[in-house]
Amino acid sequence: MSKTNEVEVEAMPYQVKLHISPVYDLLSSLMAYYKCSKTFDLDDQWVKKVKTELDQDFVAELDSLSLPFPLIALFIWRCPDNSKVDAIINWLKTLTAGEVFEQVSPFCLENVPNEIGAMKNDVISVFTQWYTQYYKDQELGIQELLLQERKRFDNYLSHYGPQKTIEMLCNGLIIEGHEELKEVVLVPVYHTKPANVIFDDYKGFMIILYPVEALEGNDDMPPDSLMRMVKALSDEKRLRIMKILSSGNRSFSDLVEAMQLSKSNLHYHLSLLRTAGLITIHHVPFSNQDKFGIRTGVFDDVKLMLENYVQN
Repeated sequence: MSKTNEVEVEAMPYQVKLHISPVYDLLSSLMAYYKCSKTFDLDDQWVKKVKTELDQDFVAELDSLSLPFPLIALFIWRCPDNSKVDAIINWLKTLTAGEVFEQVSPFCLENVPNEIGAMKNDVISVFTQWYTQYYKDQELGIQELLLQERKRFDNYLSHYGPQKTIEMLCNGLIIEGHEELKEVVLVPVYHTKPANVIFDDYKGFMIILYPVEALEGNDDMPPDSLMRMVKALSDEKRLRIMKILSSGNRSFSDLVEAMQLSKSNLHYHLSLLRTAGLITIHHVPFSNQDKFGIRTGVFDDVKLMLENYVQN
């Protein structure tokens, strides 16, 4: 199976790949539209604006569907040519429901849904219309932005190794080794920034959509990364979380107990700290054993970013 724009490096205990394709960013734009997460820069106002620009029959179709994003990411990964949206669409059109099942079932941790054929048709319809009505106008500029990641990936990998490269590109995400994890595929995307989207519903590998930032256009305005840090540090609960983590890594349940917060409230605060790059999350694949910690050198980073903006 051929791949485009891909770098592969042997690493212990898993391999790390960089895969650059606008098709994954098209998927991330659909996730931003559907999920409307508070951790995404593109908020509900963006969703409302996009809805006014789409054909209203298509809006109704989108509202009626619940897209299986991890399965769609697997479709993209399995396509022989996943460098272009029309290549994915045309490939899916050639497959029967049984052939789609054969393509994805060896890689799914859970059983493939019985309605896989209907899901395939939904993906074809949504990708076709979303691309022509929304994404096509964004594609060229975003593709140029994504292609810049190759140099950064190569530089990080040569200087810091696989695990640290993942941490630096994914804003503090540390993927721990696991005997069943053989491959980590890193995919730069724009639409779901500044969050990582982790697909680890697969056997032996995981796909991580990690955020890339557009170049800052106005030197007088503080960069988005600095604003996220300042916002994250402006709340006493988040400062207390960082104080707790400074004494060692903690699980989510540890922090719930220590902070006496609801799970949803704690998740919100952790998301802001994570997207600001202030804390790490040690992700153990195929388990619920993730732990959070303070990111090494983070206070020096905050100081440097403030100085660079204010003094330059």
